[in-house]
Amino acid sequence: MALLIIDGLSFDVKVEVRRTARIESSEISGDMLDLSYFNDVKGTFYDYDVTLKYPLYDRDKYASLYEALTAPVDGHRFILPYNHSTVVVTARVESVPDQWVERDNGRTFWQALQFTAKANHPTRVNTLGEAITRGRTPLPDIASATIGDTYTMTANGWQRTEFEDGDSIYY
Repeated sequence: MALLIIDGLSFDVKVEVRRTARIESSEISGDMLDLSYFNDVKGTFYDYDVTLKYPLYDRDKYASLYEALTAPVDGHRFILPYNHSTVVVTARVESVPDQWVERDNGRTFWQALQFTAKANHPTRVNTLGEAITRGRTPLPDIASATIGDTYTMTANGWQRTEFEDGDSIYY
């Protein structure tokens, strides 16, 4: 198996890989009135920084890799190392720097190619069932709820919150 697979194309190259897990939260996450923090986790995104370990002297092979990485697409399908196996990540590549080298003997080649595969979608997501298993209180049974009902979490679970009609107070 080639170490690097991009959009179904295998590249048998030696690379150094650095992986970063981004655990992203939605815009509704934040401090609550009771001073606790509500974290609405969207999921875990895996980003990979990849650097060619050695120069590729095969010009055609290098050109093929460079063309694949620099294609103007919204995402590539990468197969990358993950723990003791591999993971499929759909990721965008935003830049691909490399370096042209000319030796004293007239030999030329490209080297130091690197890129970041930044995940477009989370690889791992947090479902409500998993959150409840880990201790998040289940949502109230809303089968009998009507439009405008509001619920508050109390020590006894979710309770319907009663509000006075503001119009009846002031008019």
